[in-house]
Amino acid sequence: MGGFGKRIYRNYVIDDHWNIRMTPQPRPRSVKVLLAAVLVLSMIPAGSLLQFQVADSDRATIQAIGYNSTIVVTVTDDVGRTIEGVLVQLVGTTLSNQTNTSGVTVFTGLMADTNGTLYNVSSQKVGYTPSGVVGVVTTPGNVTSVTLTIYGGSVLGTVSDSMGPVTGALVSISSLGYSNITDSSGHYRLDGVPGNTFPYALTASAHGYVNKTNDVYLSTGGVAQSDFVLTSLTGSISGTVRDSENLEPLAGATVSVVAGTVTVTATTNVNGTYMIPNLVAGSYSLNASLEGFDSGTISDVVVESGVHTIGINILLTEKPTRLYGVVKAGTFLIPGVLITIVGTEFMTNSSIDGEYEILNVTAGAYTIVASREGYVTTTVINVIIPRGGERLLNVDLQGLPGSLSGKVISSETSQPVSGVKVTIINIIMQRETVTNIYGEFEFTGMDAGNYTLRFVLEGYKSKELGPVKIIQEETATLDQVLMEPASESFGGFIFGFDLAHSMMILALFLTIIILALAVILRIRTFETPDNAPAVYDEEEPEPEKEKLDETVDREIDKTEIEG
Repeated sequence: MGGFGKRIYRNYVIDDHWNIRMTPQPRPRSVKVLLAAVLVLSMIPAGSLLQFQVADSDRATIQAIGYNSTIVVTVTDDVGRTIEGVLVQLVGTTLSNQTNTSGVTVFTGLMADTNGTLYNVSSQKVGYTPSGVVGVVTTPGNVTSVTLTIYGGSVLGTVSDSMGPVTGALVSISSLGYSNITDSSGHYRLDGVPGNTFPYALTASAHGYVNKTNDVYLSTGGVAQSDFVLTSLTGSISGTVRDSENLEPLAGATVSVVAGTVTVTATTNVNGTYMIPNLVAGSYSLNASLEGFDSGTISDVVVESGVHTIGINILLTEKPTRLYGVVKAGTFLIPGVLITIVGTEFMTNSSIDGEYEILNVTAGAYTIVASREGYVTTTVINVIIPRGGERLLNVDLQGLPGSLSGKVISSETSQPVSGVKVTIINIIMQRETVTNIYGEFEFTGMDAGNYTLRFVLEGYKSKELGPVKIIQEETATLDQVLMEPASESFGGFIFGFDLAHSMMILALFLTIIILALAVILRIRTFETPDNAPAVYDEEEPEPEKEKLDETVDREIDKTEIEG
């Protein structure tokens, strides 16, 4: 830089060492000093070290200006992908850069003051709509970042086969590395695609299909549509799953097929239909299942490449349903309560343990009625019986005022006797019940009066009790009713049995003894035949008798000759 000499810029002198000193001329105003400093700095290469010699009154003004601010610009497309090779300009200046492989460019050594200096930034690239101008404010010593967006066009369309939309197909422009997959309706869309003067090769591919490529022309910022119809390399199966009883379509059933080592499944829609695509040609077995139903299988379903096999319908049989529960009044288990499912033919009576059970009711919502003489009829609505499932419904009945109750026990074992028929016999319309598993019985809704009860059970002596008095709307209780076993009255010689049964047991015992003796004798005969009793055969005379007959015959013959 020697030889540069001295140059005078109004009130400032710059020597060969790039030092600035004041001339003896009168000091100008601050604005003029600032302008002079800017002019000098603009002539100095970026990065050079300047040493200023200025008056104290002008030092603050000069230090407020610097060429050390930085702006970092990132450029993306409208999808958010960073774009390489985008021209970025500082509008109003000659400064411009191109983005690198990361879509970023940096402007350094920019002048800025402490109040902030505004720069306008824009970006553009062939095939894209420019970003427009974006203002950026920078200050000395700081790095300011900004993101600009340039806009590409869009390519969209559908992918289908002979049956309809293809879900999950990959649509791509390999030259750009852009791709997307089709939705459940077979639609796809690629955004941020730069316009071009030549066509793009747009390819659609899906498992089990032949790939297909279309040429797509796209103007800058434009929209192009390209649809694909793929040819299947495989076949498909479809049909309907129904209830075998009423042929009602069954929604939500799972239909599965084993293809090699993979199990492919489909779910029936609201119409009970299903479709299983992309099956390699061959023979398959389909299995359908649904909660509450026995599974169903169809074998030897033939699939051909490119053929849609239809009408493979599967019938499922609903599992037996069960409505069950216990009927009681307080703690008393009530036998003989009529349980009715309204609107059907299903009904039953509770047993001596108060339990009831109704099987094979079609799934649905029902009204259940529980009724018995002497109790308030109870109705339960909206009882849901699930398909192939069970529903527990316990019923509490309320007895009408005025009751007669008791407990029957065995006089021999002191244990409760269940199943005893208890009848009130001294009224016009006899009422009866049976004892439950605890030997308990109860009559409710009884008018005030005196009553006689009869107790009958096979194997026990019949018994009558009375009169039992019932006061209006009050309770009469028989704590213990003893029942005697019937065997005691017949004097059987075998304990616990009457005479007739004792004789039968004795006869059976004697028969067994005789049979055993016969078997023993037979066995001894086989073991020692010499000691066995002789057995004579009338057709074979004994040897001694034959010999005697021959002697007699000879004597007769001799007499005849001598005569």
